[in-house]
Amino acid sequence: MAITRDLQNRRLNWAIRLSTIIGIGVLHYVCYYMVNLINSLRQSSVFFNFSTVVDNWIPYFGLSWVFYYFGDVYVSLGAAIIVWRLSDKMFVRALYVYIGMIITGALIQLALPGKAPWPNELIGAQHFVHNLISMRPYACLPSMHVALTVLPTCFLFSVTKSKLIRILSTLTAILITFSTLTMKEHFFLDTLTGLILGLSFYAIWRRASKFLRRHPK
Repeated sequence: MAITRDLQNRRLNWAIRLSTIIGIGVLHYVCYYMVNLINSLRQSSVFFNFSTVVDNWIPYFGLSWVFYYFGDVYVSLGAAIIVWRLSDKMFVRALYVYIGMIITGALIQLALPGKAPWPNELIGAQHFVHNLISMRPYACLPSMHVALTVLPTCFLFSVTKSKLIRILSTLTAILITFSTLTMKEHFFLDTLTGLILGLSFYAIWRRASKFLRRHPK
């Protein structure tokens, strides 16, 4: 009986974790499409130009789509695996951090509307994906692609002590972040604020974890 009950509890825990992780993904895409919809209805005069001299230095390199779209896999499947390995309490705090970061990013995108610097002619893969998921250029600053890449990479440092895995994950995050610029999906400022957003919410998660360890109920 005890073994059966333990198995049932595990299955319930897995079901709860899986449903909440899927819910986070749904929240992100709902926010993304809502921001794009609302900003697309606004007059062009309210949009900010986030272009800097740095953007002029970075050429459009379409072949970097390999890294950019790998980011979608990393952000969804990779992040789910990383967060899944957290303890129950750390997992719950991670969910709160994800929710807070996604909503904060969406609110900033609405408060500071911008338009992505897509080139007039896109390479085939980029054009295909844009049409496939009906991408629109109005969810600009901060880059949630970067923020959602940085956050699970930081979480990974709490999951494993393997230097190789940490190095590979960090390198992956760097390549994905840089590809947002070479694909002209975002301006430099978008990418920078996405990086800051991801690191900030990871810092919140770390502070909360330390506080709760020092002040257990």
